[in-house]
Amino acid sequence: MAAELMPDEASRATARGWYAVTILCLALLVSFTDRLVINLVVDPIRAELGLTDFQISLLQGAGFAVIFALAGLPSGRLADRVNRRNVIVAGISLWSAATICCGLAGDFWSFFIARVGVGLGEAALIPAASSLIIDCFSARRRGTALGIFSLGATFGTGTALFVGGVLLSWSAAGWFDGVPLIGGLAPWRQLFVLVGIPGFALLPLLLLIREPRRGHSSGLLPLGAVARQLVADNGAVLRVCLVKGALGIGDYALISWLPTLLQRSHGMTPLEAGGLVALSITTGGVIASVAGGALSDWFARRWGMPARVVLLLGCYGLTLVGAAAMFLAGSGQHAALAFGIWALGSISGYVIGHVVMQEGVPNEMRATTIALSLTITALLGIGLGPTLVPLVAGQLFAGGLQAAMASVALVAALLALLIVWPSIRRGLLYLRAERVAA
Repeated sequence: MAAELMPDEASRATARGWYAVTILCLALLVSFTDRLVINLVVDPIRAELGLTDFQISLLQGAGFAVIFALAGLPSGRLADRVNRRNVIVAGISLWSAATICCGLAGDFWSFFIARVGVGLGEAALIPAASSLIIDCFSARRRGTALGIFSLGATFGTGTALFVGGVLLSWSAAGWFDGVPLIGGLAPWRQLFVLVGIPGFALLPLLLLIREPRRGHSSGLLPLGAVARQLVADNGAVLRVCLVKGALGIGDYALISWLPTLLQRSHGMTPLEAGGLVALSITTGGVIASVAGGALSDWFARRWGMPARVVLLLGCYGLTLVGAAAMFLAGSGQHAALAFGIWALGSISGYVIGHVVMQEGVPNEMRATTIALSLTITALLGIGLGPTLVPLVAGQLFAGGLQAAMASVALVAALLALLIVWPSIRRGLLYLRAERVAA
């Protein structure tokens, strides 16, 4: 885009692009915080509302995932047609209000409905934001820009666990007892209300984002044309969509239950558990997001865009190492380290896969493609990951959470490699031909 502009205009366009990336990264941070903070207060919710671990897993997973999946594709199609910034503004308003409602829920079903609202709002963000970012940058910078955007997910996960732990400790100490409306609530309820507020503060900043011109867009593609693009080249784009869902099973199996494992099995407080998991995922995630995006851009500049997919082999290899390490972890610190290794591979694969998908389809269906990958991730990852852990623990490991988490993650990583291998193999052949030609 910038190449078609005068120098001053190109500089302003680049500045607007980085502003958009920054604000959208913050929106993603808020999104993941509101989505995942429930994992820190599993036992208090279960005790007050009289829920089972299975019901809790539905609130963590299916209550969010079903509507996230159902709303994903319509949201993507909408973002491919209308102003993407406005779609994001509507989404963040909805999920922030629904997060506050989680803190006011009186039973399982009211909590479940509130989680549905969170899923409905969050379904609008990533498809619209990813499409918008792609149109703000040239191919030389897309990986880096999307990598920085994805830092919101990394820091959002850490924020949910660390800041959530801090807020819980303050709440238990009575810091918020004199605050109107929330002073009489239980600490876990105060937590949901407090983390739901920042989304509303972001709205004025989001409204300053200027909608970029869509590159080479001829209008919304018919669904038949979308399907043909997805299955072209031996289903290369569809495979990346599917692999994100398969790996998501392991992602959510680990992140949903690791804080509980550290508290139940290793005697940590919510603050200690949240801080350790936050440190683990933030360290691995920052390296993965920045280095993964930049490395994929370097591959694209050096050998061409089809070479990006080769990097997924290393990414998913790291997730196998992380899952195996979770089996062997003998302490809470070792379990957090294993999760950090997993996060390094998973998040770098997420960033690189995001760019591969965007570059593999026309502009007219980019948001739809991202929405499809999120729908698959929701159905497989968020929907199955949290729920599989207690089921596997009960059936195979006499209730042992750690072995169940590691088993689910290991199978997910192996499945991911199996799905994406044809695309990686094609990328390796392309890379070998390019190196020979050079």
